[in-house]
Amino acid sequence: MFEITRTVGSSHLDTSGTLRLSAAVDFMQDCCCFQLDSEKQLTEYFKKHHITMFLISRQIDLLQPAFYGDKLTIRTSIYQFRAAYGYRNTLIYNEAGELLIASYAGGAFIDLNKGGATVMPKDVMATVPLDPKFPDMEYLPRKVSVPKGPCEKVFAPAPVLRHYIDHNHHINNARYLDIAEEYLPENFQIKACRIEYKTAAKYGDRIHPFRYQTAPGIWMISLQGPHGQVYANVEFRGKEKNAASTR
Repeated sequence: MFEITRTVGSSHLDTSGTLRLSAAVDFMQDCCCFQLDSEKQLTEYFKKHHITMFLISRQIDLLQPAFYGDKLTIRTSIYQFRAAYGYRNTLIYNEAGELLIASYAGGAFIDLNKGGATVMPKDVMATVPLDPKFPDMEYLPRKVSVPKGPCEKVFAPAPVLRHYIDHNHHINNARYLDIAEEYLPENFQIKACRIEYKTAAKYGDRIHPFRYQTAPGIWMISLQGPHGQVYANVEFRGKEKNAASTR
């Protein structure tokens, strides 16, 4: 188990005054990256062989809101390693020890020279401690597929902006959530989210958003390129909201 602390500031809030989904993902990403950095043998192998880990999917369950000034503890732990990928839980708690957000994510080991997945040596993976899988969430499938039927709405394509891009030179994982949320119905309250990352979008690309309603209370936003390649599929589960959240 590895943990960091963060305080919710005004830049982390949405219009209802609660912690924005993408800000929570920023916190979780920081925790995960710092945890990987703390595994010295793993990071040395990464550097020597030009390997990194790319996120391929994440599920986020929003259990309770966080508000301005709340001091949060973000904890992450790896519960499964396989030859070319691994899975982890990341959990966010408030000062009272209440669980606010539960998440699981999968990542693949990528050879930066070859541009594809690579197999990690067993002796290197054995240096990374594994923790028990968090039991108190429903683990939905990591794949978020485009429905076969017609979409409910097609939106105008939008450019990939410079501030979406991170040090990996493509859209940061959390920014896909910011983009996808733009195309949800205005009065929709998110309770859970699944996102599958397919092809990294880069500066200069254009994103074509397609919206599907796959069931009552479930919307899927597919962010695609001009030729149908999928950058990310994002599923939101929730309900219609009647009023803004208050503390």
